[in-house]
Amino acid sequence: MNLILEMRNIAKRFGPVTALSDVSFSVEPGEIHALCGENGAGKSTLMKILSGVYPAGSYDGQIIFEGEERRFADINSSEVLGIIIIHQELALIPLLSVQENIFITHPPGRFGVIDRDAARARAHDLMRQVGLTEDPQTLVTHLA
Repeated sequence: MNLILEMRNIAKRFGPVTALSDVSFSVEPGEIHALCGENGAGKSTLMKILSGVYPAGSYDGQIIFEGEERRFADINSSEVLGIIIIHQELALIPLLSVQENIFITHPPGRFGVIDRDAARARAHDLMRQVGLTEDPQTLVTHLA
């Protein structure tokens, strides 16, 4: 089995409440997974651990990504490896464009200057990959 991601024996507690207990999850390259379950089942908690929202040390277990154990201190440390989670609480900003919403936390650019051409090209590519044909510069409020 050629795994790109493995979460082993993950456990997370919030005070006296056990949110996750001995959860394991693995992904092979090219696979797409959906986590389904009732409210309170631990889906968001598991993904917040993977993405660094809950930093290493705040849970038990291991995250193995691309063959190496990873200990994410924050969201940036997981995102730099390409682990990006779209949370169910996603809220778009209607008066920003699609591309601005996509890159709101990490716009492409250098020295604090946003490269709008790079953002549009990358947004267009990402949208095409999931079958969207809208112009990335369209304001979210104008989407049907």
